[in-house]
Amino acid sequence: MSAPKIRHFVLPELAEGFVGDLDAGGYLDQLRFTGIDGDFGAEEVRFEQCEFTGFAADRFSVRNARLLQCELTQISAPVFAAAGARLDEVRISHSRFGSADLAESSVDSLLIENCKFGWLNLRGATLRDVEFRNCQFDELDLGTLQRVRFSDSRTKVLATHQAKLSSVDLKGLEFDSVDGVSGLRGAQISELQLLNLAPQLAEHVGLKISN
Repeated sequence: MSAPKIRHFVLPELAEGFVGDLDAGGYLDQLRFTGIDGDFGAEEVRFEQCEFTGFAADRFSVRNARLLQCELTQISAPVFAAAGARLDEVRISHSRFGSADLAESSVDSLLIENCKFGWLNLRGATLRDVEFRNCQFDELDLGTLQRVRFSDSRTKVLATHQAKLSSVDLKGLEFDSVDGVSGLRGAQISELQLLNLAPQLAEHVGLKISN
C-alpha cells in the first residue's frame, strides 16, 4: 500500500493580516492572521504562504477558496466551512471544530494533527496524500480518498456510503461503528478491526451466524 506523500514547506517571514484584507475573489500572500474572534469569512479568496492562528471564531469560512502552502493552528470554531475549497500543501494542528464541511473540495498534500471534530464531512471531496495524526471525530464521512493514512485517531461513526478508497490505511483509526461497510473496499484494516466488523459484514452479504 502506497503511503501518503506529504510535501514539506517552510513559511517565510510573514506580515500581519487583517479582516479588512479579505475581499471576495482576492489574492493574499505571506500574511499571518492571528487572534480573530467572531466570523472569519474568506470565500473565493486565494491564499498563498499564509498562517491562521489563535482564532476563537464563531464561523471560519473558506468556501471555494484556495489555500497553497498555508498553516492553521489553534483554531476553535463551531463551524468550519470549506466546501468547494482547494487545499494544496496545508497543515492544520491543535484545533477544534464543531462541524467541518469540506464537501466537493479538492485536497492535495494535507497534514492534520492533534485536532478534534464533531463532524467532518468529506462527501464529494477528493483527497490525495493526506495524513491524520492524533485526531478525534464524533462522525467522519468519507469521499474519494487516495493515499490517506490515519494514526492514533478515533471516531464514533465512520460513514462510507459515498466513499471511493485507494491505498487508504485505516489501521490507526478506532471506530465504534461503520455506516455503509461496502464503502470500505480499497482500505487496509487490522485483524482486530476485521473481527469487530464481522457481524456487519455477515449481515451485508446475507450470512446467518449460529452457535
